[in-house]
Amino acid sequence: MMDRIFNLDNPVMRFLGRAFDMMMLNILFIVCSLPIFTIGASLSALHYSCLKMKDENEGYVFRNFFRSFKMNFKQGTGMWLIMLALGLLLFMENRMAAQITDASVKPIRIMIYVAGSLWYMALCWMFALQSRFVNNVGQTIKNAVLLTFAKAPRSIGMLGILALELIFVARSSGLVQSYAILYLLMFGFSVQVLINTQLQYPVIKELMPNDEDDKPAADSQFTVDEEADVSALGYTPLPKDEKKPGADTPPHREIKQSL
Repeated sequence: MMDRIFNLDNPVMRFLGRAFDMMMLNILFIVCSLPIFTIGASLSALHYSCLKMKDENEGYVFRNFFRSFKMNFKQGTGMWLIMLALGLLLFMENRMAAQITDASVKPIRIMIYVAGSLWYMALCWMFALQSRFVNNVGQTIKNAVLLTFAKAPRSIGMLGILALELIFVARSSGLVQSYAILYLLMFGFSVQVLINTQLQYPVIKELMPNDEDDKPAADSQFTVDEEADVSALGYTPLPKDEKKPGADTPPHREIKQSL
């Protein structure tokens, strides 16, 4: 009886183990994001760890997180600073528009909200791609924007989940709000990214070439249409466990880690 209760394969023990992993990932993300400019590398590491969990091959949480943090520090930081500048610009535009009482400014505020929503959805795709693929900053941002529209239902789903969480915290009060804030501090970021990866994982898998055919597609540009094929991005896999791209292969055609 006791052996079954404390068996690591027991569903309860597996749930508790996963909950502990998510709490540790959340703490790691918050601590590593404190300098602000490192948020990009932290987001890449968090996405990488959660994608490994989705693949049921999570290994060691600390090792996965810091390995990805180190590998993505330079490009992750560059992409985050670009997105941070755009986000601050949208924030300032919204603040200025809010000070104008004229009804004619309402369409402008709606456009700012739409732009902000697109900003967040592109951000989610951007660091999911950065965590799994070797690419230059410009191409990764471009691919993230294209995926935002090509996979609109999944993008809207990620935005909707965030909106529900923020609305719940904003509308709750008293003890409920205190518990909600505590949850965000302990699990908020990691659980949000874990849920997002449930939506992103099938797309990431599509981008991974089959073992039988590792040749890049002839056209590496991603075309958005009603039946957009994400394989048109044309990535080529690295040899198993290889950490750095080869010198003779285009950077935007390489996979950083194999799922």
